[in-house]
Amino acid sequence: MRNIELFKINETLTYRFYQMPKELFENPYYKYNLSLESKVAYSLLLDRLQLSRINKWFNEKGEIYLIYTRMELIDELKISKVTASKVFKELSDCNLIKEERLGQGKPNRIFIGKIQAENLEEFKKRNFRSLKTELLEVQNRISRSIKENTNNTDINNTDNVINRNEKIFYDERVSLYKEEVLKLVEDYTIEKATKFIVELNIYKLSSSKEYSSDYDAILRWVVNKVERDEKKEQQMLKGTSNIKFKSNNQREYNDLESFYDNL
Repeated sequence: MRNIELFKINETLTYRFYQMPKELFENPYYKYNLSLESKVAYSLLLDRLQLSRINKWFNEKGEIYLIYTRMELIDELKISKVTASKVFKELSDCNLIKEERLGQGKPNRIFIGKIQAENLEEFKKRNFRSLKTELLEVQNRISRSIKENTNNTDINNTDNVINRNEKIFYDERVSLYKEEVLKLVEDYTIEKATKFIVELNIYKLSSSKEYSSDYDAILRWVVNKVERDEKKEQQMLKGTSNIKFKSNNQREYNDLESFYDNL
């Protein structure tokens, strides 16, 4: 086994690099619509773009193109044909590439699209379901879990006995064991359990953070967050508070970072 050679303070990097735009990871549109393979592939295409510029490969409009086949991508990333096709489709759907067919037996010309800046709230409006719809969908999933619980398990006895066989996704990014959901319903009602799951899902989507246990996260801070928000909303309805709220999709989670760091 070879020994590891570590960098020292007086050394500089001498490697050659591919340029990988940070926007692919920071802009929500690309972050959630492109797989890691697609982000890497776009970086490879950008590298080829410079070679095309040197070779003066451009059309009558002055648009630069390159030749890069799916087989080349398969060889460079060591991925399957199915994954390679998925990569090209994702890049095309996000307007990061446009292919021009040249005829049977000839490789396509690939034109590279520029990364576009997108307002975060506009992205949310296009991609996030309405809160009302999301709450209804999650509550329906919880109701099905309750109906499917045919083993007559006494929920009051599940405090220390949780079935660890399989988690169920009750929202896009929130998965729980059925027994965990039943316990939330028993302790807080199905309406409250639904709010907990949706609240955690919105936070995970906005922060890209994960928990080893979504159930533990709900008990540790989500319950308090939802109940605190409900109390403020009730005060607002009674006219005893001047607090103004944003819509749930735009809610700021200023206090959640410290909660997460202490988990």
